[in-house]
Amino acid sequence: MAEDRGVQSVERIFQIIEVLSRHPAGVNLQTVAQETGLAKSTAHRLLASLTHLGYAMQDSVTAQYKMTLKMFEISSGVVNDMDIMSTAKLHLDRLAQRTGEAVHLVIRDGKDIVYIYKAVGSPVRMSSRMGLRAPLYCTGVGKAILATLPMYMVKDIWDESTIQKLTRNTVVDWNVFTEQLKQVNARGYAVDDEENELGIRCVAVAIPGPGGKAESAFSISGLVPYMTEKRQREIAQMAMEARDDILRDMGLT
Repeated sequence: MAEDRGVQSVERIFQIIEVLSRHPAGVNLQTVAQETGLAKSTAHRLLASLTHLGYAMQDSVTAQYKMTLKMFEISSGVVNDMDIMSTAKLHLDRLAQRTGEAVHLVIRDGKDIVYIYKAVGSPVRMSSRMGLRAPLYCTGVGKAILATLPMYMVKDIWDESTIQKLTRNTVVDWNVFTEQLKQVNARGYAVDDEENELGIRCVAVAIPGPGGKAESAFSISGLVPYMTEKRQREIAQMAMEARDDILRDMGLT
């Protein structure tokens, strides 16, 4: 029984951490309780523990809670040890400067992707940030990764995902989606046409592993008016060159 209570406490702590990660600017106790389904007294007690340990902080004016950099320090140790991160950073920084756009590196985590690096070539503000999680099915990087996987795996991921229209352009029909993946394989890159965020169009390229399957990808994102079809093709060519350089440095070509 004591062990069960211990597991339950750990689960609740991580529920709260996940809520805090979704509200980087801060969140109040009421919202934490609502989003975790915990009683306010329980949520308050666990937040107090996280604050005492230095993983969360409470604003003295607004009384809102947010995560501290201590949590980032732990996760960055894992991310920085990834071969893909250490190898890709230089090439992605260079790609951001060449294109003048934002470049994002992601890794796959189940049915989602997680942003692990961002290089910015322009002052355009985007909602992306390190640690942000997004579905595979509605992102350019997600589609680039999925296009390298066997179709039975793609179908399993699709079935496990909560398929919904995040924007008016989000593809929610399986047949249309598989046609998109065929296009990705035919041209070598994926496109996110305002499917995850209105006003933003992305070109994405997968970074395949030794067996051809990809667990990571990167995208170049820009404002829709500037990301014309011609511009997309130009950026895609630069992206594929950067991918080849990354694979060469990793000893995969």
